[in-house]
Amino acid sequence: MMNIFSKSKWVFGSLICLVVFIALSNTSCKQSNNYAKQTATLDSLNKAVHAADSVLSMVDTVRIKKCTDHITIALELIKMAHKDSMSKTSAEIFRNYSSVRWELLTFSGRRSFMLIEMHKSMDQLTHLSHDLKNNLIMADSVPIYYNQEVKRASLLIESEQMGMAKLNSQLPLYNLIVPQADSLISLIKNHKDI
Repeated sequence: MMNIFSKSKWVFGSLICLVVFIALSNTSCKQSNNYAKQTATLDSLNKAVHAADSVLSMVDTVRIKKCTDHITIALELIKMAHKDSMSKTSAEIFRNYSSVRWELLTFSGRRSFMLIEMHKSMDQLTHLSHDLKNNLIMADSVPIYYNQEVKRASLLIESEQMGMAKLNSQLPLYNLIVPQADSLISLIKNHKDI
């Protein structure tokens, strides 16, 4: 009688081990990454968005604000002086000055929005990469999510590059125009024609 119980325990134990082995082998097959190319692309894009985010975060916003404030004050002084007429050269200097101000303000506004969107994109890229690596998304939905996140991240990276190119062209232009504009403002303050 003792022998029958020992054999049944052994058979039962062997059966449990077999079931556990089958479950583990089935699970490990499911854990293989069916989307290695897509996850590599997502991880690479995530790094690129992170780099773009770092570049935007390091922009000296205080300097940009000082530049735009300086231009605004100059343009307001012209309005207060009721200067309806000025030379063609002076008008062009102030038109360029105003254009630089507009570009810097536009960059500042877009920068804040892009930083928010980049953080969202980095989170989405991380989650999607994780889900694809672990096959947690239905196969027919993978291209939809993948294409959406790749497009979004690519647009953000492109926007950062264009924004930084614009900023890097406008700040030197500001530095060229500011002495001329300040000289004209000085003449206006002394009630002289410009």
